[in-house]
Amino acid sequence: MFDLVVLGGGPAGYTGAIRAAKLGMSVALVEKSELGGTCLNRGCIPTKVLLHSSQLFESRDSWADMGISAENVTVDENLIYARKESVTSSLRAGIEMLIKANKIAYYNAFGKIIDKNHILAGEETLETKYILIATGSSPARLPIDGIENALTSDDVLSAPVEGNKIAIIGGGVIGMEFAGYFAGIGKEVTVIEAMDRITPMMSKEISIQLGQVLKKSGVTILTSSKVLSIKKDGVIIENKGTETEITADCVIVAIGRKPNIDGIGLEEAGVEKDRFIKADDNMMTSVSNIYAAGDCNGKLQLAHFAEASAIKAVSHMAGKECGVDLSVCPSCIYTSPEVASVGAKEGAKQGKFLLGSNGRSIINGVNRGFVKIIADEEDTVIGAELFGSNVTEMIGELALAVKNKLKVADIADTIHAHPTVHESIMEAAEDIYGLATNKK
Repeated sequence: MFDLVVLGGGPAGYTGAIRAAKLGMSVALVEKSELGGTCLNRGCIPTKVLLHSSQLFESRDSWADMGISAENVTVDENLIYARKESVTSSLRAGIEMLIKANKIAYYNAFGKIIDKNHILAGEETLETKYILIATGSSPARLPIDGIENALTSDDVLSAPVEGNKIAIIGGGVIGMEFAGYFAGIGKEVTVIEAMDRITPMMSKEISIQLGQVLKKSGVTILTSSKVLSIKKDGVIIENKGTETEITADCVIVAIGRKPNIDGIGLEEAGVEKDRFIKADDNMMTSVSNIYAAGDCNGKLQLAHFAEASAIKAVSHMAGKECGVDLSVCPSCIYTSPEVASVGAKEGAKQGKFLLGSNGRSIINGVNRGFVKIIADEEDTVIGAELFGSNVTEMIGELALAVKNKLKVADIADTIHAHPTVHESIMEAAEDIYGLATNKK
């Protein structure tokens, strides 16, 4: 008998399994496909590999200003995808080593809950004290005519897309990152978004600035547009009562994700669900020894949130204190420039610093972007929003500030290294007091 059986080997699954093993629990992990889940195999990691190559290629326009001359620079998508496979394989091997090192029993099979204490892993029945459901999610598809003619993110990340004209349905994180990739390697891109702006989960300022950058790179953005049907050679949309046909060699649907919870035995175990599995703040479901973490519970579909929610769940099972605050979770978009945010988007006070005044940004040839810190009336940091090159590497400090309810002065009075883009965080904090060095 195991202390814990985990269904799913993605960020929530393998993180939960490893943490449980480190807490002294006997653990089994059941995964029907590859370890690493969507994030490693069909999501975060492969997308960023593609974007890195695309952004390097796109940067060639600025090489001359840096004193570098090169002719006939080309892009080879087959080599980009080969590198993507190499990166994901290497990381997957690392997870496999961790599973072995922590003496976790691994079953490469489909897992189904028989009852609250038994799971069928392929043909083998496992008995367990606790169950952690971490089955993740899959690309959602629109219930419209011709959907079979469209590709999902899984399709895009499995092999290079044919054709030069790309239509992307969805202006959220996935759609914007794909738009950046295809535009960066020279393809003609049209983004179709039902809302009145792209990235509606971010502030309006971010939506406007990101839209301007993408349009400058050649991306056509059609907002407030409803997709009526998808054809093999394009999309028919409706905008303000007018039907328009958008021609495309390839149509990609990037409208979000749905949970992988069908056929895993929720009904047999009595686990309550609606569209997602219902779980409380400790990830406990309606059945006290069954927990659900990651995308399958619908709280927030981000890999780092999935990992944190699994740690929260396993700690609760083991009766251990857990300091993870799931209400404070950074969100990132890996376009060029990047977007990063955490916490509140509005507050009583705001400090802002433009990266065009930052020495390191200018050295790097980047003069667009900003760091914004949001505080309440008592100068407690409650949120932040960043737009610029590599800002996803900077959001951690601000997440730490929000989680620990730091004051603006805690950031402003901390020496930040110079010259770094990172020091813009200090400048934004100082701006709340009207003391930013590079502001009049």
